Amino acid sequence: MTDLEQALTALAWGDPAVLQDPAAAMSRLGVDVPDGMRLDVRVQRRDTLYLVIPPASPDGEPGGVVNQMDLWRSGDQFVWILSQDAKLALLSMREQFRGRTGQDEQ
Repeated sequence: MTDLEQALTALAWGDPAVLQDPAAAMSRLGVDVPDGMRLDVRVQRRDTLYLVIPPASPDGEPGGVVNQMDLWRSGDQFVWILSQDAKLALLSMREQFRGRTGQDEQ
C-alpha cells in the first residue's frame, strides 16, 4: 500500500504544476486540508540548504517547542516541518488517505 507521502511525492514528480496549489494536490489524493491551514510543498534541490525559521512569539521571547519534524520514507526521504497544532491535522490527513486507499484496494 502507498502512503500519503509516497503518493504526494509521485504526484509532484509526475506533475510539477501541483506545487502551485498543494491543497488541490491533496484533494486529488482524496485528502481534505483543514480550513485555515496552508501547505508549502517543495521539491528539494541538491544545491540548496533549507532553513525554516520558527515564528516569533508575540512578546519576542522564545516560547517552547514551536516546530516538529516528521521524517517519512518516500523516495529518498520526505520531511514534514510543522507546528504542534498542525501535527494533529497531519495525522488526520494520513488517516483520510489510508481510508481512501483502503477502499480502493477492496
